[in-house]
Amino acid sequence: MRTNTAATLYSRSVVSGSEVWARSVIPAVFWEQRKAANVIKSGLLEADKAAVYIPDISIAIKIGDMLVKGTADKVISPSYTTSNLRADYEVIQVRSVDTMDYGSSHMQHIQVGGS
Repeated sequence: MRTNTAATLYSRSVVSGSEVWARSVIPAVFWEQRKAANVIKSGLLEADKAAVYIPDISIAIKIGDMLVKGTADKVISPSYTTSNLRADYEVIQVRSVDTMDYGSSHMQHIQVGGS
């Protein structure tokens, strides 16, 4: 699989009623920007802003996590929020995760959609 950037994964969890974000760097992903929108009865609904293909199927990623294009060194905390992260970096919130674990190891990947 061809890759074009690194990505930083911020995994969200709740510990003792508090939101905690764990940061990890994924060294190689294929990040594809999208410009699309879905129209529904009530108006305009934004579609995925990006599709990210991760060539390592062992990475634990779930809906609600955040992905940053490139390497980010910021730590999400009460003083540095996800809004700050979005202002400083190109960020998507994970909306879909599909594990493509068929074929050879060179074809296997995780496909992430987000906005």
